[in-house]
Amino acid sequence: MKNNIFREPYFFFFIFILIFLIIGFINPKETLDINIHDTYFVITYPDFGIVVSIIYGFIGLLYFTLIKSNFKLVKWMTTIHTLITIGGFCLMLLFFQLIRNGIKQGDYGSFMDDMYFNEKMNGGIFISFLSIVGVQSLFFINIIQSLIKKIKSFSD
Repeated sequence: MKNNIFREPYFFFFIFILIFLIIGFINPKETLDINIHDTYFVITYPDFGIVVSIIYGFIGLLYFTLIKSNFKLVKWMTTIHTLITIGGFCLMLLFFQLIRNGIKQGDYGSFMDDMYFNEKMNGGIFISFLSIVGVQSLFFINIIQSLIKKIKSFSD
């Protein structure tokens, strides 16, 4: 599997796009509520699926173009970028599903436990998001490094 991630990372991005669009359009009326301090961002699943598909499609298309043009990408950078970008997003979605929304009447202890649990889930979402954003720098370093190698090979 590790060799497939390096040889064809675009395949994983394209499959992920298809899966996420299917999931988004299965529940077109559902919304994703993202709470950041006192601000709520509300987006429907289909719209969110389209936005994520465009971003991941761009990344997959760049990988496809670079690999088919015989650019030499660094294996460990490609593998780490693909795993964290796709795995981190799946982890974020899992954390969103685990958030507890039910309010129980008169059970203050349970209410506080749910609040504490939700804080931990929000922390996990935030860390996953930062990991995904941070690993994109590794992606650009990999692209720049491969472009420099290609330019040097032309001049030799």
